[in-house]
Amino acid sequence: MKRNEIDAIRNVAFDIDSYDLKHYNDETKGGWEKAQEDLDKLYEQVSDLHENKTLSYDSYADLHAFIANLRCGVDSIEHKGVQSSLIRSKHLHNFLQAARNRKINNYHNSDVDHVEVRLPWYLVGNLIEQLYLKYHKTEIHKYYDLFNKYFTDDKEDYEDYKGVYGFWKEVRENYRDDEDDEDTISNHYHTHDKVWQYGVDPKDCKNLKDFFKKRIRRIRRAVRKKIIVLQKEEIALRKKEVELKILRAQKHKLRNYLPLKEYGLDVPGTVYWFKDINNIFQKNKHGILYVGESRNFHKRFSAYQPRENGRLTELEKKLQNKFPKLNKNIIQKFVRDKNQCKIRVVSHNFLNDDWKRKKHEARIIRRVKPLLNRENIKND
Repeated sequence: MKRNEIDAIRNVAFDIDSYDLKHYNDETKGGWEKAQEDLDKLYEQVSDLHENKTLSYDSYADLHAFIANLRCGVDSIEHKGVQSSLIRSKHLHNFLQAARNRKINNYHNSDVDHVEVRLPWYLVGNLIEQLYLKYHKTEIHKYYDLFNKYFTDDKEDYEDYKGVYGFWKEVRENYRDDEDDEDTISNHYHTHDKVWQYGVDPKDCKNLKDFFKKRIRRIRRAVRKKIIVLQKEEIALRKKEVELKILRAQKHKLRNYLPLKEYGLDVPGTVYWFKDINNIFQKNKHGILYVGESRNFHKRFSAYQPRENGRLTELEKKLQNKFPKLNKNIIQKFVRDKNQCKIRVVSHNFLNDDWKRKKHEARIIRRVKPLLNRENIKND
C-alpha cells in the first residue's frame, strides 16, 4: 500500500480508539449504566416494602420477575446498540464497503519481476476509498447517528423525554421500512447497502470524468425537479391566497346579512295593547280595549293595519262583535282616528320565551281588564 493509504486507515483506527476512550471507561457512565442503577433502586424499594410487610409475597414475586426481565431487556438493547454502531465508526464502515471491491495483494520482494495489471479506473490507488468516503450515501449511518445521539447525550431539548427504549424503537421502526427482513442492524458489512448519492455508481462510469459528469447532470436534474416542486407549491399557495381573498370579500359583503334562523332568534317577543283615549267604549280608568302577544309582531301587525279597500281590521272586527248594532263606519272612524285609538308595543328579549311572554300578557290583562279579551285570567 502507499503511505497515504496507510495513514488513512491509521486515522480511522485512531478515531475509533478515541471514541472508545471517551465514552467507554470507568469514570464515565452511559445511559445503559444509569438505567441499571434505576432498576437497582427500584429493586431495593420493592424489597424494603416486602420486608415491612407492606407488600404481599405474591406481589413481591411478580415485581421481582418483572424487574429481572427488564434487566434482560436493557442488556439486550445495550448489546445490540453497541454492536450496531458504537464499535464501528462511519469511516470504518465505508472502508469495509470499499474493500469488497478490491483484491488484497500480499507483499512481494521488490527484486522480483513485476507485470502490468489491468484494473478498473476506480481501483487505482485509494480512489475507491475516497469515492466511498465522499460520495457514498450509506443508508445505515442514519441509524448509527440515532444511537450516537443517545450515548453521547447529544440530544435536542425536545428529545429529552426519549429513553433507551424510545431510541431503540425509533431505529427499529425506520429500519424495517428501509431494509429487507433478513438484514439486521448488527450486520457488520451490510452488503446490500449500495446506494450512491444521486444514484451515480463509479462502477457504472467509464472513468472519473464520466463519474463527475453524471453527478453534475443528476444534481442539476434534482435541482430542476426541486424548483418545479417549489414553483407548483408557490402557484398552489397563490391560488389559495386568491381564493381566500375572494372568500373574505364575500364575507365582507355579507357582514350585514343574517341567517333566517339567527334573525328569528334576534327578533324580540312582544306584548301590545290598544287604548281608548277618550273612554268612548272602555269606561274604566285604564281604557284598554285589547291586549295581545306575538313572537313576531311585524308579521302580526298586518292583521291590525288599516286597509284601503274598506274591509275591517282584526281590532275593528272585535269591536263589531262586541257592539253588533253599532255602524261599521263609526267603528272604523274610531279605530283609525289617531286622537281616539292608539297602540303601545312592548318588546324585550326575555319575551322570546313563549311561557314568559304569555305570563306577561296575562299579568297585564288582570291589571287593566281590557274590553275585548275573552280570556278569563285567574289570579296566581
